[in-house]
Amino acid sequence: MQTSPQSHFDASIVGGGPAGSSAALGLAAGGLRVIVIDKAKFPRYKTCGGGVVHRAVRALPFALDGVVKQSCFAAEMNCIDAGLHFIVNREKPIISMVMRDEFDAFLLTRARKAGARLLPGCEVEKIRQEADCVFLTTTHGEFTARYLIAADGATGTIARKSGWRKPLRVAPALEYETFADGGTLWKFQQRARFDFGIIPYGYAWVFPKDDHLSIGALTIKPESANLNASIKMYFSLLGLGLEEGVERHGYVIPLHPREDGFVRHRVLLVGDAAGLVDPVTGEGISFAIRSGQLAAAAIIDGKMDPVDVRSLYENALSSSILPELRFGSRLSRLLYHPRIRTWMFRRYGQRLAEAMTDVIMGERTYKEVLSEPRNYLDAIQKLWVKS
Repeated sequence: MQTSPQSHFDASIVGGGPAGSSAALGLAAGGLRVIVIDKAKFPRYKTCGGGVVHRAVRALPFALDGVVKQSCFAAEMNCIDAGLHFIVNREKPIISMVMRDEFDAFLLTRARKAGARLLPGCEVEKIRQEADCVFLTTTHGEFTARYLIAADGATGTIARKSGWRKPLRVAPALEYETFADGGTLWKFQQRARFDFGIIPYGYAWVFPKDDHLSIGALTIKPESANLNASIKMYFSLLGLGLEEGVERHGYVIPLHPREDGFVRHRVLLVGDAAGLVDPVTGEGISFAIRSGQLAAAAIIDGKMDPVDVRSLYENALSSSILPELRFGSRLSRLLYHPRIRTWMFRRYGQRLAEAMTDVIMGERTYKEVLSEPRNYLDAIQKLWVKS
């Protein structure tokens, strides 16, 4: 193992994605000494649809100048098995399409300009918590920090190495970077497409970029679907071929927040590592950014005191992100149930499409969607019980 003189930081962040960068930016801007450790070297490819919803854009303290490949002011939602089709339009981009290698590097650059240090190509091998700090043994030597923030994603190891025992519940997803001719690309431009009824207990999507399409699918019940077979059928429906010009990537999406907490003494979990992902869409960038910001604020406002930091972070999650995930989970169970989904969209299709768009725009919450109007919430709940 390569050794180096021990370095001490106020906060060490493992993972340079949106959660880690947001935490680093907040901490560095607050005058703390921060290091971001990542096993990859940036820019690096990141498997993701690359759709930054407006809710996430609103959470950032700066514009995404130069990294947006295409702005989608329209969203298309189809229930393929029921023959239903809906279009929603907004004056601001509903989804800003990016490539995650450029987007993540852009966020890290902002954190570094604020004073955070980046250590790429470095893996954390061991973690040891002491009363006043956390020791990290890495492939680049030893580091100590008063706090450690785990932002290494759903498949990361920092939570386990820090004492979390219950594994995250995850859902499989496939993504295909599809390069096609100009005429084919034009058919899908400036509109984010979401298709239900293709994948059992899931959905498929088409996200247009500047020179290709990001096409993917996920299911919340892996045992109910063959994703490879389903996406082959989806490509056929879209009039595309899978043989040439396609890069295939698989990944997992957390289904539920961690059941055994988000803080262990001086270690905080954020983003996908904490299971903070929208249960309706599988979108995680919004809550990655927000949880990173909340973790940074808790450390600063808690003045490094473990009791106060834990209280501040847990209270912040409980008053903002976690309620949204609970109500989103309720809506997810309805949308992914084939019979209930068909009933909902036949009766309230455009209204629901508009409401869901309001949520990802950051203008409404899932709680509001499920509470207004009260009459169709009651009807859906009764139908759910009968099913």
